[in-house]
Amino acid sequence: LATGSTRAAGQAYEALFEIAQRSRVSFTELGSTYASIARAGESLGLSQQRLLGVTEAIGNAMTISGGSAAGMQAALTQLGQGLASGTLRGEELNSVMEQTPRLARAIADGLGVTTGQLRAMGAAGQLTGEQVIKALEGQAATLRGEVADATLTVGQAMTQVQNSAIMLVGEIDRVSGSSGRLAVE
Repeated sequence: LATGSTRAAGQAYEALFEIAQRSRVSFTELGSTYASIARAGESLGLSQQRLLGVTEAIGNAMTISGGSAAGMQAALTQLGQGLASGTLRGEELNSVMEQTPRLARAIADGLGVTTGQLRAMGAAGQLTGEQVIKALEGQAATLRGEVADATLTVGQAMTQVQNSAIMLVGEIDRVSGSSGRLAVE
């Protein structure tokens, strides 16, 4: 649904797996983030490549922010809702700033403002989805470098193993067609 075609979905699936492994985040959660941004990005006319780039920047910011998985997921949900509405403000912006401070700082840095000014822009309704996307695109290389320079934690390594297991199960199913047979029966 997020990509518009089976071919594009396959490409996005593979790219998202690679991004999840590099960003050290959950493949399934990253997929949800991508789908949320894709829905919001429809009105902005974002290409799949841009969507994947922004998704990677968000994944990297999440890794650097640390925090609980539940808090990060809440922030991602709020970010998606804000982007879908066209403006990031209020509760959505507060959740991003509190749960994922590195993501908030990346947006602020990409806009050339402080996080305090970012909060004021949000309160005034001046933080558009397009601005957030462009800000994250502008900070993507910085975030990628920060993750590459960070020490891999045991939890992150386990996430990468889980991602690989999910990919393996999907590949086995694709080759064997077992889920298709179950659906027919």
